[in-house]
Amino acid sequence: RARAPRALAALRKGLAALRTKMVLSRVVNICEEGSGGGMIFPVEGSPEFGWPSSVRGIVYAVSMVYWFIGVAIVADLFMASIDMITSRRCRWKVNGKLRTFKVWNETIATLTLMALGSSAPEIFLAMIDIVKKDFHFGGLGPSTIVGSAAFNLLVIVAVCILVIPEDEVRVVKKLPVLYVTAFFSVFAYVWMALTLSVITPRVVDIWEALATLMFLPVLVYISYKTDGGYFDGFMARVGVLPVADEDSKPEAGVLAFSTDTIKVPGAPQQRLVEVLVSRKKASGPLGPAQCTYKTEHFTAVPGVDFEVLSGELTFKEGERETTLEFAIPAKARRVADVEFFVILQDAEGVNGFDPDDDGGEQEAILTVLVERHGPEASWCRRAIHRHVNWDSFKVSMAEWKDQITSVFYVNGSLEEQKEASKTDWAMHLLSLPWKVLVACLPPVYMAGGWACFCGSLLGIAVLTAAVSDLAELFGCVLNIPDIVTAITFVALGTSMPDLFASLTSAKEDPTADASVVNVTGSNSVNVFLGLGLPWSVATIYWQINGRTPLWEELYPEMLDAFDGAAFIVESQDLGFGVGSFCLLCLLAMTLLHARRKYLGAELGGHFVPKFAAFMTFVSLWVAWVFIVSWRVLIGHSSDPVANVGVIGGMCMIVGMVWGASMFITKTFAMRLELLQDKAQQERELREPEQEPRPEQIQTADTGGTGSMDAEAEDAVVKDAKAQEQVLDIGEEKEVGAIPQMSPDEQFAIPQMSP
Repeated sequence: RARAPRALAALRKGLAALRTKMVLSRVVNICEEGSGGGMIFPVEGSPEFGWPSSVRGIVYAVSMVYWFIGVAIVADLFMASIDMITSRRCRWKVNGKLRTFKVWNETIATLTLMALGSSAPEIFLAMIDIVKKDFHFGGLGPSTIVGSAAFNLLVIVAVCILVIPEDEVRVVKKLPVLYVTAFFSVFAYVWMALTLSVITPRVVDIWEALATLMFLPVLVYISYKTDGGYFDGFMARVGVLPVADEDSKPEAGVLAFSTDTIKVPGAPQQRLVEVLVSRKKASGPLGPAQCTYKTEHFTAVPGVDFEVLSGELTFKEGERETTLEFAIPAKARRVADVEFFVILQDAEGVNGFDPDDDGGEQEAILTVLVERHGPEASWCRRAIHRHVNWDSFKVSMAEWKDQITSVFYVNGSLEEQKEASKTDWAMHLLSLPWKVLVACLPPVYMAGGWACFCGSLLGIAVLTAAVSDLAELFGCVLNIPDIVTAITFVALGTSMPDLFASLTSAKEDPTADASVVNVTGSNSVNVFLGLGLPWSVATIYWQINGRTPLWEELYPEMLDAFDGAAFIVESQDLGFGVGSFCLLCLLAMTLLHARRKYLGAELGGHFVPKFAAFMTFVSLWVAWVFIVSWRVLIGHSSDPVANVGVIGGMCMIVGMVWGASMFITKTFAMRLELLQDKAQQERELREPEQEPRPEQIQTADTGGTGSMDAEAEDAVVKDAKAQEQVLDIGEEKEVGAIPQMSPDEQFAIPQMSP
């Protein structure tokens, strides 16, 4: 109690000093001596103020890149903690049966925690920029969000299109969710442009900031309902969603466990358990089939109560049943019953899993209950065990120890280090300080992932504050405006983790959802959360505190417009950048839709249209960066006619590139269709003529003339029509007609002896 007032006084003193530094940074440039510096850089008394501007610019650029490496490493751990959190399951009774569900719905998790993980640097940068500027507008945060969105949509998607092998494609599976997130990604930046330049120019009101923030739960709710099929009927009627043909699904059966739950008696020695997996509801011949399996914790502790397993389960042709074996490790005593799951996923060669069993059509879940054994525990120990699992704590501490020791080995272990290349050694030594920092954070398994989540979130905030200072210093010493620095260097640095994650997903995932849908969803969340939150804080701050001498000095033209104060936004350049990005966003979405319509997939395919799409997307990004940078650096001081000429010329170039890509896409699709038609016709011509039925033959003994009756002619015509094929390229299209033949050729009967 005696120390509390002193600690509170010290905290107030520190906040006052930070506030003084922020006010000074508004009056004196951050790169000048006496400015007070940023939140972290430059360090007081540093000799860098005496260095030449070019040297300082190089130092700040290299430092910014190095700190971006640290942000990427901490962000990887942050995403791992989110994976742990969103993988948690719960059990509920449905129609009298226990059923297992994920606590986090996949769509909600993608648009909340996953989007926060991938966009955390941009969101923190926008929030830190507001706080650093003493709740005045800062151009670095909002411009980084727009620049990162442009890089995500135009460059990351372009690279994902190109890296898919030529004989493979990736198609978006959740097409309704793509349409919803794509609409909101365009709407978010249209709303941002309207807010900055049309509704209340240069001013963001409280209702505008709160509306921007509230659009996030609206997006999450609509996406959740869409994922559940709520809008499928409407989308099918308007023609944006193809109607699934359930009748064409082969009756290959489904995979299922023999039961949903098994009990295993506890024992001090290891136990081997076998479970039966069978093919059910099959009405045709049984071909080969396979699926993946894994074990997952519920109340049991991995490595203590069950073995962590994963692998592939295969069925041979004609095989109906197979067994899956796993072990329960030896343990002297179990205080309470524990449960874990054995999960089957990714079925091939069959129609998924039994919808009537636990897990539904997408997976099959077997719950294994290991009964308690050993001496009876006291009531106190049982009560503690309900809230604190000592085995889980020991596993977390062991994981933390391994996390620390693995830092000092190249690629994480002594065995891997022996086979490491010079490049591996160089990257290890370069990132060693950041790896040591990450090793100090709690492990992923501790507290269900929440301890690592909070620790890595704090780490990203600190590193982003340093990046913000370095970006401002870089722009200050080279006299580059914040918006240009943000849409180029900072946007690229914050988007690098997204680029590598999307590349991995594009190559390894069977669909394009993780590469395309996550980009559109992340771009929406960047605006709704990354701008809605800091703008809401700033508008409420000025509404409560009113004018300050610095506010009056910065905005003298606004003194008569308000009785109090308002959040003023220097939006001329930012509004132009947002508006131009909205146009390019529509062009990019149209090109993606054309690839799906004409080529059948968003990613991959033949080299010519794939490379054309790649060049188009990258050209759109380069054009946007050029035109926004030109507008900020030169456009204000140049002649209006020159402005119109430059902007019109760039629009013409963009239109020509986009039109050429659309032409190549459609032309190549038509060429593929013609080649398919020709190949189909050649196959039909090579097919041997069917042996005529005896009743259709008019023999010489009956005075036949070599012709057929009307019924036989109808049968031949029906057979000819049945030979027409359907080619699926994005949508179903009929292949060309059967080659034309004269009536005599069509119905000529080969002569046969009696």
